[in-house]
Amino acid sequence: MDVRQAIRARRSIRKFIRKDIPTDDLEELLEMARLAPSGANRQPWEMVVVTDRKRITELVPLCKNQKFIEDCSAFLVGIDDPQQKWAKVDVTIALDHVSLAATDMGLGTCWIGAFDQERLAEFLNVPKTKVITVCMAIGYPAENPEPRSRKEHDDLFFYQKYRGA
Repeated sequence: MDVRQAIRARRSIRKFIRKDIPTDDLEELLEMARLAPSGANRQPWEMVVVTDRKRITELVPLCKNQKFIEDCSAFLVGIDDPQQKWAKVDVTIALDHVSLAATDMGLGTCWIGAFDQERLAEFLNVPKTKVITVCMAIGYPAENPEPRSRKEHDDLFFYQKYRGA
């Protein structure tokens, strides 16, 4: 699958088959994140990778009770340094690389933006000087959702100058 196919095939997966991701595959996903571009190549982010089944289950109440999380194989937590300009963007780019690589590998992902920042940081031992930006559930899909509608091209792209409503 090329990158354009992965972009077209990617869906948010909220039903997973409980099955471990082989270590080599998980490490390959993390390598894709590591290779992601960042402003001035600062790489101002870190990730906590949760694969322990008990700890994944304990994440559910910290993530607004999104029950499907307990069936994922791995849970990535993107952490940024708020003192670094563009850090939130950079960690998001890294996780997007993971999402597309996971799709290529037959895995599903779901972005998790609803979580209790303070409680999740405490659970994962994230220092108070860092911020959790976004999380991602990864696993083997137990569903194949249809593509969701998208805005029309001309509603999103304006050539040479803005042409908003």
